[in-house]
Amino acid sequence: MSGKGLLSRGNAARALWDAVRTSLWFLPAVLGIIAPVLTFLALAIDHRLDPHDGLPGLIYLSPPSQAQDLLATVLTSMITMASLVFSITMVVLTLATSQFGPRLIRNFMGRLQTQLILGTFVMTIIYCLLLLSFIGPDEDGVTNAYFSVTVAIGLTIASVALMVLHIHKLAASIMSESLIEAVGHELDRGLRDLRPLAESDDPEKALPDDFEERAAFFGLRSSGYAQAIEFQRIIDAACAADVLIGLDLRAGDFVIPNGRAFGIYPAERASLALAETIEETITLGVHRTPVQDLEFSIRHLVEIAVRALSPGINDPYTAVSVIHRLSASWAELMRKSVPPGVFRDKAGALRIICPRPGYGSLLNASFSQIRQSGADKPIILIHLLKAMGAMSHCVGTAEQQAALRDQVRAILEDARREIPNGADLKDVEDMGRRMLNKMQDPKAQPGG
Repeated sequence: MSGKGLLSRGNAARALWDAVRTSLWFLPAVLGIIAPVLTFLALAIDHRLDPHDGLPGLIYLSPPSQAQDLLATVLTSMITMASLVFSITMVVLTLATSQFGPRLIRNFMGRLQTQLILGTFVMTIIYCLLLLSFIGPDEDGVTNAYFSVTVAIGLTIASVALMVLHIHKLAASIMSESLIEAVGHELDRGLRDLRPLAESDDPEKALPDDFEERAAFFGLRSSGYAQAIEFQRIIDAACAADVLIGLDLRAGDFVIPNGRAFGIYPAERASLALAETIEETITLGVHRTPVQDLEFSIRHLVEIAVRALSPGINDPYTAVSVIHRLSASWAELMRKSVPPGVFRDKAGALRIICPRPGYGSLLNASFSQIRQSGADKPIILIHLLKAMGAMSHCVGTAEQQAALRDQVRAILEDARREIPNGADLKDVEDMGRRMLNKMQDPKAQPGG
């Protein structure tokens, strides 16, 4: 996240919205609430229509008994189709869980088309049920105009069309390339929020030498993953008390109750009220979220690759696709600054110090598990080396260049240990030497 994004006062709300947005109930609930409103509007229009006037041919004309029969048929059919759609969705989620990992269910649940089709079915069922209860008994020889029944027919047609589209999208979504691109797109959205590449303060160097001795340390009363941290609120509280807050966690970390979560420096200015205020700025939950957690989507992509390389699946080409997608995102990340670990108030006084990911740790999070799982597969190691070489043209700092070289050396070390075939090992080593030479080329150096 950028400094502006991290200082936003709405990070907790963003984490809550992310949880709502990726749930299956939100849009169906909204459309279910719209159904009664639509029913009463359609009935109000019915009362204004005269079947003897020149009405459009699309307006349904019939005695009340026929309208009731049609609505009952539509209602029964919609309930059956809704059961079918829910069943198909659950089967796909089960397949996705077994092949790609349970954490990726979030991506399926958060898709708009999935929520829209379920919501349309819910709205149509509620609409037909309410409308059926409002249509009155037969009056001899009376034919009425039912705009409301026309709406029910239109909703049914729309539901059938959406069901066909939904099945198509589900079939496409369980293709590994489609899922990898969807997760990679979420990673790219997080990268767009980062600041352009620039120098930033080192949290370890900014921390006072006597912080451990003079700070008062506090923990959180509950456990969970840190989903969002309201840095601006912490800065405001630190300014009011004229203290420095040292956080021992960042978004994505798991917090245990009554552990060490933050320190207030100096201790003589600390208070329980201030500690409670800081605790309120840290949102905990049972899941990690992408709101301030840069590694969230990275780990989702890595999980796809690691599962693909497992003995039960043994699909190295899916892992290669993940490597390619990660390298594409890294081309953008190398032009960005990592999230800051030092925050100052408007006067320039130091107010917050917190852990931050470095390029080396982010590279490890992106590629180390893939390397470890595919260390005995030359195709994986060669594509990892090619990715490092392609990324070397995008480096902007010496830290990035050193992190890439470390990755290449680790790949070569694993290859020498795990690959028994001499010819395969020679291919990997030749590729590794070419990549290291490329990284030492002045044209591949930062600013070159």
